Amino acid sequence: YGTDSAGWILADVMFLSVFTIEMLIKLVLHGVADHFLGPSFLSNWLDVIILCADYMQFILILAGADDALDGAPSASLLRLVRMVKLTRLLRVLQLEVFDTVLTMLQGIIGGMGTLVWSMVLYVVLLYMVALVCRASLGNKEVEGVMELFSSVSRSMFTTFRCSFGDCSTASGQPLFEFLYTGYGELASVAFC
Repeated sequence: YGTDSAGWILADVMFLSVFTIEMLIKLVLHGVADHFLGPSFLSNWLDVIILCADYMQFILILAGADDALDGAPSASLLRLVRMVKLTRLLRVLQLEVFDTVLTMLQGIIGGMGTLVWSMVLYVVLLYMVALVCRASLGNKEVEGVMELFSSVSRSMFTTFRCSFGDCSTASGQPLFEFLYTGYGELASVAFC
């Protein structure tokens, strides 16, 4: 579906309506000064910016000037930021039902450091293997092999693909066969 289809326009109207009503209720309950200058003013200003971006995008689509939006990020992406704010409800609702969800979220956040460092270690190892492959396999004219290891970046990409099981040439033939015929069985086994 295109962005100007009836389904998307209806979804935009629905989101705009809900978010506008939410903002109006907050303004009535808290007052304008407390809403924009109170303790959660940053979050409230973000809501206003997202709502304005939504309205601008919606008006441009209805006016048929959505060509002006080409290349610009969609306001729908900004809505995701609003959805993330729903996680604050988990802190507010200190019910026993949410204990397992909070524990799971804490585990995910706690494991982020380990995940980042494991990715760094993988990229470093990938780079080292790619350098060895570039130096040993990228210099000899062997059909199906040289173009896959012609530069360090290409060698890294090929090594990355092979580490996940897709170790084939552009034509879909196994790379190991070309390594065997061009470099011998030791190179073919070493690359496994």
